[in-house]
Amino acid sequence: MVHKFVERPQYMSRLEAFKDNTDLIKVLTGVRRCGKSTLLNQYSEKLMQSGVDNREILQINFESSKYNWIKDYTALSEYLMKSVPSEGRFYVMLDEIQRVDEWERSVNALMVDTEADIYITGSNAHILSSDLSTYLTGRYVEIRMLPLSFSEYCDYRRNGRSRETVFREYFEYGGFPTVDAEQGEISATSALKDLYDSILNNDIVRRSDIRNHTELDNLVRHLLLNIGNPVNVSGIARELGINVRTVEKYMSLVQDACLFYRVDRYDLRSAALNPTPKYYAVDQGLRNNEVGMASKDRGRVLENMVYLELSRRGYRVMVGKWNSKEIDFVTLKHGRQEYWQVCLGYYDDETEQRELAPLRAIDDNNRKTVILLDGAISGFTKDGIRELSAIDFFSGEDERIE
Repeated sequence: MVHKFVERPQYMSRLEAFKDNTDLIKVLTGVRRCGKSTLLNQYSEKLMQSGVDNREILQINFESSKYNWIKDYTALSEYLMKSVPSEGRFYVMLDEIQRVDEWERSVNALMVDTEADIYITGSNAHILSSDLSTYLTGRYVEIRMLPLSFSEYCDYRRNGRSRETVFREYFEYGGFPTVDAEQGEISATSALKDLYDSILNNDIVRRSDIRNHTELDNLVRHLLLNIGNPVNVSGIARELGINVRTVEKYMSLVQDACLFYRVDRYDLRSAALNPTPKYYAVDQGLRNNEVGMASKDRGRVLENMVYLELSRRGYRVMVGKWNSKEIDFVTLKHGRQEYWQVCLGYYDDETEQRELAPLRAIDDNNRKTVILLDGAISGFTKDGIRELSAIDFFSGEDERIE
């Protein structure tokens, strides 16, 4: 059987931009099974196509049973020193490196003692906030990966179907490459459940030695149900009957596992951050499969998807506040500030006025956009607010509607 692999040009281009820069370790981070290993395999193929001999590439996947014996930096360093020449270009790719205790000591020695071009991946963002930064401050570049965008999903899964059909599937089942909705609902939901359990058990429970699995599961489900709502740690502690410090610990761990992303609230009038941030899930399919998607949830799911897409495009994303009105997202990129609202659709004049009111209240000339799920035709309002259908936005066609 021939397996089709989706191209991820935005990530591949970043790897290629840093090729042969031995002063920087290239670090791919992202949730489990979002495509990090596949990207490394594709990059290795590109290297060989460009003339690199396969004997000049060392690729280790620490989730493979072949490398179960490498459990700490001593074993890893011994293996690397035997495999990597001290002089000359050599490419080293270490996949799911967090499984090796004190791995950063081995990587640091590899940088010092060889001329290797080093690439590593990890399913836990904590490796950058502690381990790696301790030894390699200023000597790495992070490339954050997410599950497939809608455009990537279409390239991978469309198979001649209409864009609308594929979007409904993507809205429900998300963008993990290993989840194939065309194989049927049972196959897709089983794959999502297995993935959810793997993240919780392998990337959170075992790594952090958590004994009360039920508390953690309840917290994750609470966050999944409340994507896009302001989060107050004390309120969660009271509602779930968990100690505040325990809630804070769990909140940190689910972010380290790249399961959730925190988005701060930003007061546009005072330039101050609000202490009640919002949290968005890494994938709408994972969320929907675990807590369901009632009709009332469609707006929150769409908002979650828009946050992920804006992040993929390199925006710094915040939740905005202008006096008493909330703007779903304020973004910054290349010094340009923009405002975004997300809604299901205009079902009457009153709904339209309510949805557009926050954008109309902002008295500056930065671009303002509203993204609509149902029945929208992309264009502009009379006062210059850009209106985008969700499909156009997620397909990347909004860039031509300036």
